[in-house]
Amino acid sequence: MSPQPPAANNTTKTSGPALYHNVQTYIKELEISEGQLSSVLKNVYENNQREEFMKRLDDRVKQYDVEIEKLCSKNYQDFVKTFNDLLSVREDTSVLKNQLVENNEKIQALGNSLITKVDQLVLENRKQNNILLSVETLNRYMPVFNIYRQLKNQMKEKKNYYQALKLLEELENNYLPMVKNYRFAQSIHHSLPLIKHDIINETFSDLKDFLETLRVEAVKCGKIANQQMAHKLKIDKKYYLMESELEKIEDDSDLKKLPFDVVDFSPLYKNLHMNQVLGHKANFSDYYRNQRKKQLQLAMNSNSNMEMNESKTERDLLDAYKLYLHNITGFFVIEDQILSSTEGLVDERYMDELFSKALPRLKSIIRKIMEECSNAELMLKLKIIVVLFCITIEEVQFPTIQLSDLLREIREKYYSMLLDKSSEKINLILTEDNYTCMEIDSQEAYNLLMEFFPLDSKETKGESSDEFFRRLPYSGCVPKIFLEIKEFVNNCVKFSEGLNSSQTELDDMIRKPTNRLITERLSENIRQLINRVSLTQLVQIVVNTIYLEKSIDLLEKHLLSVIKANSSKQSGKLQGISVFKDLRSEAETQIYELLNRKIDQLIDLDSFNWNMTEAQGQASEYMKLLLNFLKSNLDSFSHLPSKLAQTACVSACRHVAQSLMSQMISPKVKSINYGAIEQLNLDLLQCETFAHSIRVDGLDNETILFCFADVRQIIDLAISKEWSIYLNDYGEANNKYNRVQLNNAQILLEKLRQGASRGKGILSRLDIGTKTPEKDDLKLIEAALKQIKNLINQTANF
Repeated sequence: MSPQPPAANNTTKTSGPALYHNVQTYIKELEISEGQLSSVLKNVYENNQREEFMKRLDDRVKQYDVEIEKLCSKNYQDFVKTFNDLLSVREDTSVLKNQLVENNEKIQALGNSLITKVDQLVLENRKQNNILLSVETLNRYMPVFNIYRQLKNQMKEKKNYYQALKLLEELENNYLPMVKNYRFAQSIHHSLPLIKHDIINETFSDLKDFLETLRVEAVKCGKIANQQMAHKLKIDKKYYLMESELEKIEDDSDLKKLPFDVVDFSPLYKNLHMNQVLGHKANFSDYYRNQRKKQLQLAMNSNSNMEMNESKTERDLLDAYKLYLHNITGFFVIEDQILSSTEGLVDERYMDELFSKALPRLKSIIRKIMEECSNAELMLKLKIIVVLFCITIEEVQFPTIQLSDLLREIREKYYSMLLDKSSEKINLILTEDNYTCMEIDSQEAYNLLMEFFPLDSKETKGESSDEFFRRLPYSGCVPKIFLEIKEFVNNCVKFSEGLNSSQTELDDMIRKPTNRLITERLSENIRQLINRVSLTQLVQIVVNTIYLEKSIDLLEKHLLSVIKANSSKQSGKLQGISVFKDLRSEAETQIYELLNRKIDQLIDLDSFNWNMTEAQGQASEYMKLLLNFLKSNLDSFSHLPSKLAQTACVSACRHVAQSLMSQMISPKVKSINYGAIEQLNLDLLQCETFAHSIRVDGLDNETILFCFADVRQIIDLAISKEWSIYLNDYGEANNKYNRVQLNNAQILLEKLRQGASRGKGILSRLDIGTKTPEKDDLKLIEAALKQIKNLINQTANF
């Protein structure tokens, strides 16, 4: 039933029929709009129809309520019946729902299992397809694997690396590009550098074996080369054959073949080619050259059989020299063949380098051969052997050694023998000397000494005019050494007689060995002596070097007189002055070290009682012994140069002061009592008394006393307890304790605090109220220590 339109509202702006029509339209739109009210409400408010719209809407709601009520009353019985039926089936519906849920879960589980199996089936099908594809691909590229397998087998067998290299080149250049997009190809490609590396290693291993073959066969090769040259020059076979081979019939077959035919060079050529293919020819060549240089160095070294001694016969010596030169000859003959038969392995520059390295050593060995010769016949045999070697080696453009100046070699040997003999005598003189001032008690002995050793000296005469007595500052070894050097010069002159040498050559011939005797032999003997004698003997050695240095002028005059030359024409000076100065400097250094070492032995502060409550009332026994030792030794320095005596005195006193200070602040000393400080003060007073009493020329006693200034101030500071004055004036120029370092003061205070803490009594530790000096000292120490730490921190921050 359609609702009736409401009566018109005269209050609206629209006329009655039109207003009714609009409102009805809006209500119809609401009925069919399915809940979208925004547009309808917007129109209602814009047209100012709100009241009419609400009225009509209420009427329509009431109309629908009436219709619903009629409809419900008509169908109520059916509704009740239906509702009762619905209630009756509700229980069955719940059961059905549960069954549905259960069946759904089962179906889901079966579905998941089915999905899993289907996925597995798909995966297996994919694998099968991949396998079929892989089999097809592998069959297609099986030659790659065959080549690679052959290559691996060749490498595993380690026999024919040359064939392996061919397979590697074929695989890398022909087959791998076909399968470059596959991972197995990449894996094979990555393994090739390792294979190449293995091949290179094996070529170097073969090269080592070949080099060993060269080393062994060099002697035979050199022997054949010398044999062929000897036949050309018609030199007797005894100069190239061993003594044991002279009795046998000589094998002429060696004369018909080349010397290097005894060596198989094919391994070298093959390995060189492989390294060239692999791009390692330069490394191969460098290794070959370096190893050959080492072999040459070993070959150039003389063996023990080439040394002359009583246990070796002349035959043994000749065999050793022939074998040595055969080896050198064979080495360069082989290198010359390699130079001509290979390209890039060796070159002319390399050969020149070998020659330049071998030549000095070879000269040295040949010179040694001549020098060790002890008779003319043996010298001649050695000369022929050397000449044969030189001519043979010229075939490979090796620079030969000219031995025309045989007299020069003999002369050098002669000088060497003189040097050894004089050195032994000088060493014996130095060993037997007593190292005390030389004393002479007769005029005849004194005149004889002045005749052979006319050197001015500060001698001491006897007190009585009736009795002759002279005490010379040097010991007896000085004139003996002087006479031995003069004798050496005379012996050198004897060898030059009849040589028609010029004045300059003669001067050089005698001056050089004499300088060697002084600078090498004599200086070394004295240097060894310095390291093993006592302190008193060292003092005398210093004096001796002074007079040995002065004696150089006498030796120079003697040398000029024996060669009959003027000083204006002589070519140089004897090199003895600087040598003796250096020796004197070493002896002085050793004196200082021995003094300090003895001081360390006598200063027995390790057993010093740092916790003593009272001083002993006198200096410690160790200090008395120490100062007595210093006084006796410094008195013996009276005839030394003033600078040495001054330095020794100051160095010894400074070392004593440093030892006292270092022991006081040593970490080994955990605590110190004031009694120990008082005892150290007594010991230091003894040192200061010593400093005032000692007499050293040119040295002021105040300078000696100044050596103890540091330890004096820190001991005075500890005894006076003027820590406030020290801290207030710290850094000021007029500070009473300006030589006391903050760190040392802190360490000493900590040790004093530890000593004071250990000395406190039970009542003081319980703080019952008893006021003790130890307690006051501890408070003073704590306060000073705190200030010092603050000052150190401030200084560090600044």
